[in-house]
Amino acid sequence: MRTMAQKRKKKTAVVQCAGGCRLVSAVQEGKETDSKKLQYRDCADAALNFSEDLSLCRWGCLGLGSCVEACRLNAVFINSSGTAEVDRSRCVGCGLCVKACPRHLIRLTGPEYCIYPACVSEASGPETRKECAVGCIACGICVKNCPVNAIRLEENHAVIDEEKCISCGMCAVKCPRGVIRDYDGIFAAGSSLEKSDRRRR
Repeated sequence: MRTMAQKRKKKTAVVQCAGGCRLVSAVQEGKETDSKKLQYRDCADAALNFSEDLSLCRWGCLGLGSCVEACRLNAVFINSSGTAEVDRSRCVGCGLCVKACPRHLIRLTGPEYCIYPACVSEASGPETRKECAVGCIACGICVKNCPVNAIRLEENHAVIDEEKCISCGMCAVKCPRGVIRDYDGIFAAGSSLEKSDRRRR
């Protein structure tokens, strides 16, 4: 019984950004934006001296790895989308990555809450469509399809009330942009970015 209680209390970090910014693709292709990205020391420096040269999204992951450096268990890494990602098998919920992120994109959640929105952009839907391949456009489809009314739209992005959420995965399946993620990998609509990433693996 004590072991079960401890497991329920263990927190896991999740990154509320799925990448997808046009600049990420440019950097991966080795274009000149790569040198612009390297002029910043870390994420804090980049956030302080933010320029559209670094990222088209003012709310997204800067991808410079401050969270990676902060993690003592190598549970955080920069994925192929140029975005921070957490390896749940290594994460112990210490919160060091949360403190390291200047844009407050990483948060701790309980292991029973496997569904989370991977976008906190406050941009309008049309603006997000132009800037990001997988950003939330506040279409409201997730809200309409949630059977327990656990989702609301706040500042142009989806927010899930974990106290109400039953992890049914309906929102993850219905999201047309693949913004709502299931970190167990069971439910997913599959955005175009995710599909292309799978083909490269």
